[in-house]
Amino acid sequence: MPNRQLDAVSPAELPLDQLSSVSEDEAQRELTAAAVRERVFMLAALIALTPLALLVVELPARSATLNFLGSPLSISLSTDSLLLVLVPVLACAGVDWILRDHPDARAGEVPYLFPFWIAPAFAALAIGLLLTRIPTWPLWIITLLMGTAMIATLIFAEYVSLSPNARGYAVARLALTGVSYAIAFALFTLVYSARERSIISATLTTLIAAGLALDLLAPHIVGLRTAAVFAGIIGLIVGQATWALNYWNISDWSAGILLLTVFYMLSGLAQQHFQDRLTRAVLLEFAIVAVVALIVAWQLAGVR
Repeated sequence: MPNRQLDAVSPAELPLDQLSSVSEDEAQRELTAAAVRERVFMLAALIALTPLALLVVELPARSATLNFLGSPLSISLSTDSLLLVLVPVLACAGVDWILRDHPDARAGEVPYLFPFWIAPAFAALAIGLLLTRIPTWPLWIITLLMGTAMIATLIFAEYVSLSPNARGYAVARLALTGVSYAIAFALFTLVYSARERSIISATLTTLIAAGLALDLLAPHIVGLRTAAVFAGIIGLIVGQATWALNYWNISDWSAGILLLTVFYMLSGLAQQHFQDRLTRAVLLEFAIVAVVALIVAWQLAGVR
C-alpha cells in the first residue's frame, strides 16, 4: 500500500518488519513517559520535603549591611533565607535533569535549556515566600501541597512544550501560560507588599517579568536573541510600572493586579505578534481585559 500513511494502516495490515518498528517506537515512548513521570514525582517530593526538613533546623540569624547606590541596605540571613535560596536551586537543577532526557534535547535540536528553568524556579520562590509568611499550620501544609502540585504541572508542561510537533503541545503551552501568570501575580503582590524602596522592588519585578516572559515567548522557536530582547523590554516596562505604583497608596492586591495586567498585555501581544495573529479582534480583546482589570484594581485599592 504505497499511497497510504503508516498511521492510517491497521497493525494487522503492516508487514512484519514495520509492525516490529511501530511496536518498538510505542514501547520507547511509553518507557520515556514513565521515566519522565518518575523524575517529576521525585523532584516534587524533594521540593516538598525541603521546607519540612528546614523546620527542624535552627540556624543562627545573621545580618549584614552594605551601601547600595548611596543608601544602606540590610540583608538578613536565617533559615527562611536558606529556604528561599535552596528551593529555587533545587527546582532549576531538577528541571535541567528532566529536560535533558527529552528526545529533542538529546538530538541537539534544543541547544539551550536554561530559559525553561525560570518559571519552575520562580514558582518555587513564590512558594517559599508564602511559606515564610503563613502563621497557621493547616494553611501552611495546604500551600505546600498545592504549590508542589503546581510545580509538577509546570515541569510536565515545560517538557511537552519543548517539541512543537508533540501531541498535547497546545495544552502544554496553555498550562504553562496559565501557571506563569499565576506565578507573576503571586510574586508581584509579594514584592510590592514588602514595601521596599523602588530600587529594590522595581529591580525585582523587572527580573521576574523578564524571566517569565522569556519562557512564555518560546525562545527555542522564535530564537533566543529575539525572545530576550522582547522579554527585556517587557521586564523594564513592568519595573517602571512598579516604580510608579510605589508612589500610590493602594493595596497589595490592587498593585498585583495592575502589574499582572501590564505583564499580561505585553507578553500576550508579543506572543500574538510572533504567531502572526495580531488583529483588531485580538487588540480589542486585550483592551477589554485591561478595562476589567482596572475596574477590579480600583475596587480593591482600599482593601488592606
